[in-house]
Amino acid sequence: MKDRAKVEELLVASDLQVRTSAVAWKHVKAEYVDIVEDILATLAPSGPYAYTVIPVLEEGKEIPTQRIVDTYEAIEASYRNMHRYAAVVGIRPVTEINASWYTFVSGSGRGRDKNTGAESERPIIVLFPTMGSEGITGELFWGRTQRDPLPGDPADGALASRYAVAKVHDALLDAYRKGDVDAIVERAHPEIQTGVRNYVAGAGTLSAVHTKDDLKAHLDEFYAHYTVRDIEVVKQHFDDWFFFHELRWTVEPRKGPGVGTTLRHHTAEYAEVSGAGLVVAHIGHGTDQLKIG
Repeated sequence: MKDRAKVEELLVASDLQVRTSAVAWKHVKAEYVDIVEDILATLAPSGPYAYTVIPVLEEGKEIPTQRIVDTYEAIEASYRNMHRYAAVVGIRPVTEINASWYTFVSGSGRGRDKNTGAESERPIIVLFPTMGSEGITGELFWGRTQRDPLPGDPADGALASRYAVAKVHDALLDAYRKGDVDAIVERAHPEIQTGVRNYVAGAGTLSAVHTKDDLKAHLDEFYAHYTVRDIEVVKQHFDDWFFFHELRWTVEPRKGPGVGTTLRHHTAEYAEVSGAGLVVAHIGHGTDQLKIG
């Protein structure tokens, strides 16, 4: 009976993972058809939402500025604007990671300029949060900006760059566990584009950060509000230009009505890493917090 219960638990979990994947790919295929109303129909019935608008390379900048919108009206406007000029031709995945509350995909994305008919393809990473809903609550997209991968130890052979990215990831994770904000910021590109769930505000939305200094302010606020008791890796994936992870956080509030309690939440995030070992973009989402103990 005990073994049967374990199998049943596994099947329930896999049902949720398969459903999340189906929800994400239903949205992607709606993009191919290029009918905005059909795309909007794949959204979850209610927010909070989290969508990355097409990044814009501003004059004098190296990294495109990534804006995030969190209302249905802003998402609709973004889709209508994008599909007026461009079409999504296809996404070819090389990695797909499914959980009960998100799907993560990496691979190549191909688009077409509707004015010229020209098509282009580039490496992309995208996170589709669903939070267990029948539609997606977000589409967090990023295209590769750095030409050169992070060089690694030649002794690691063909996987040298991936192991080098993994080393950056492990150093950052150690700094997050210790609350070493300076060590985290030291590994950030001056124009780092960050969009992660704001657990201080408690609104379920993402905080958008566009500079190294703003990242420091964001982290200082988080660690002033929480003591981190543990960060555990649930899933992780390394490529030669990015890392992805799902983390389980155990934290205790330092202030407010939650003082004296222990909270737990999960985050799923990706980060592009430059050839110099700096984090160029760090984008993702997180679950609600639950009291434990």
